[in-house]
Amino acid sequence: MIRINLLPVREERKKERARQLISIAVLSVVLVVIIIAFVHIRLNGQVNYLEAEINNTEKEIKRLTKIVGDIKKYEKKKKELEKKIDVIKMLSVKKTGPVHMLDELSDNVPGKLWISSFEENSLKLKIQGIALDNETIASFMGSLERSEYFSNVELIQSLQHIQGNLKLEKFDITCNAVFPRKE
Repeated sequence: MIRINLLPVREERKKERARQLISIAVLSVVLVVIIIAFVHIRLNGQVNYLEAEINNTEKEIKRLTKIVGDIKKYEKKKKELEKKIDVIKMLSVKKTGPVHMLDELSDNVPGKLWISSFEENSLKLKIQGIALDNETIASFMGSLERSEYFSNVELIQSLQHIQGNLKLEKFDITCNAVFPRKE
């Protein structure tokens, strides 16, 4: 009878399997190390990119902060200049305003009315005069009211005054002076 010894083949198969398992394990470890290295390199690249972005953003913030500071300085100077311009305009109006106001007053005086007194105190005017009749006083007040240089025209009193053979009306009027802005 012939006998075949199969034991060495089994041992070789076991050794071959063991080698295959070790090779698979080593390849798996190498593959995991490669994957970890790749992920690490990629994450480091992203971190470096984000740090560069943060630095650029901080530089931009510093630059823009300086610009905002400059803009605030310019706005402050602009406000100061606007105030100065307003003062100059107001002074110009006050310089020429009384001349125009008196011119307007003389243009509105009717032929049958005489102004005997004119006082100005803080843009409050008091006008005293004599007119031929009450209608002339009313006409004078209406023309003052329509003028852009006078407002709040009020008759304080109107008294009959006899001068010679004439019956005249003596009056007191108050109003506010207004200096319209010419732009």
